[in-house]
Amino acid sequence: MRLESWHWMLAWIPIALAYRFWVRRNTPPAIPFPLPVEERAASRNPLAYLTALRLAALALVFIALARPQASFKQTERTVSGIDIMMVMDVSASMNIEDLADRSRFEVAKDTMESFIKGRENDRIGFLIFSGEPLTLAPPTLDYGLVLRSLRDARIGVLKDGTGIGDGLSLAVNRLRNSTAKSRVIILLTDGDNNVGQVDPATAGDLAAGYGIRVYTIAIGREGRVKLPIRTQGAFGNVTTSYQYFDNALNPELLQRIAALTRGKFYRVTDESALNSVFKEIDQLEKTDVKTHERVRYEERFHRPLLLGILLLALEFVLARTVWRFAF
Repeated sequence: MRLESWHWMLAWIPIALAYRFWVRRNTPPAIPFPLPVEERAASRNPLAYLTALRLAALALVFIALARPQASFKQTERTVSGIDIMMVMDVSASMNIEDLADRSRFEVAKDTMESFIKGRENDRIGFLIFSGEPLTLAPPTLDYGLVLRSLRDARIGVLKDGTGIGDGLSLAVNRLRNSTAKSRVIILLTDGDNNVGQVDPATAGDLAAGYGIRVYTIAIGREGRVKLPIRTQGAFGNVTTSYQYFDNALNPELLQRIAALTRGKFYRVTDESALNSVFKEIDQLEKTDVKTHERVRYEERFHRPLLLGILLLALEFVLARTVWRFAF
């Protein structure tokens, strides 16, 4: 709220001074003495009430002349959107618990969820792969859908194996017709390509051909690791045992894919490192938002003016009817 013609409020200064002078000049000297309550009530001069009504009416009229205005901001946003496909390995080895006694799968899901919640104005899709790929959410602004798809992702629902090339090529297919300023694939895996119809390097060339940048993340430790084996008993109880074996990765393959597409390769061996990776990607792939604000003002003088006129009318009527002998 603002007063467009606020200088009208200064008119109250000479009016207040003149009224004070008039009161002092027209108040006869009197000797105060106590009166009973009934006589005090009867001795009140209606002139004071009429004067109060007139001053209140003038105050409202001056407020109306000052033109009170309510402001409304209109914001126009120009968004240079980014389309992101998140691709996660759900092969059996993602159950390996080598990230502070948490499985690679659990840590990856939690970190991806935080990343999705931190994005704005970008379309995000989600895809899983093991021996075969499956799109759970196409690129969309419905982050609730993407988050539900991420939370519902399970290991063991697809054919086993690690088909990095198939997963990457399907993600490229989801983004190839996008008109976004920037198109990005975040590929997280813990193994080497061992199944599938598309060679990972060929999928990388395909992404580069469409101008899609690929960030590759190799998660998990190499060497001797433990894989939990859970079995359910006859009474529903679950027992966990561990199978130890040597784990191998192929970071050179992921580095080559990232280099082909002008992306970046990350090697992650603990949960904090994975969080740092997604924070870095978040900074590298920021959405440009240009904001233009326009302020619209709406006149609000009508109410004080109407109320002031009503008070003046009331004062006029009272002065000539009920309190006509007050002067």
